Amino acid sequence: MNTTKIEYLALNKLPASALKITSPFSGKIIDLDLHPEPFFKFSTLGPTLLVALSSHKILAPFDGTLIQVKNAGSEFIVQANNGLKVLINLSLSAQQEIKHTHIAQLNGSKIIKGQLLAYFDLRELQSPLLASLVLLNGHNLGTFHYSHTQVNAGVDPLLTIIKKN
Repeated sequence: MNTTKIEYLALNKLPASALKITSPFSGKIIDLDLHPEPFFKFSTLGPTLLVALSSHKILAPFDGTLIQVKNAGSEFIVQANNGLKVLINLSLSAQQEIKHTHIAQLNGSKIIKGQLLAYFDLRELQSPLLASLVLLNGHNLGTFHYSHTQVNAGVDPLLTIIKKN
């Protein structure tokens, strides 16, 4: 399997070696081919999922550390306690401007699953804001799957990794 593509998983039983990453945002999972930026569309940095946001919050997907906040709060690099690194990216076009009302954490902060990382205002946007979750160092972990087409921040798993034995 090409690990840059993530497959839909319609199984209720997962192996014990499965690792679930809770969704940091709420919205509809959409086809990665719809990403406006080729860098993300082709999973250049690692396996990627794309979500059209329906909510204004970004939550920590796991316990770990907020490594870096970049691009005026539109990119977050977080690292799980087990070493997995994830990039959370908000895709903003030149016409889209979001007003952050709160960026909750500073670089190097410890985070816990479900903790608020950012809160922003979506009301003035003309089109849905797109967000990506990218596994930065997960290339050799195993296969990647998602099991929901709609996710709720802090509740639903966005991504499941079936680890290699």
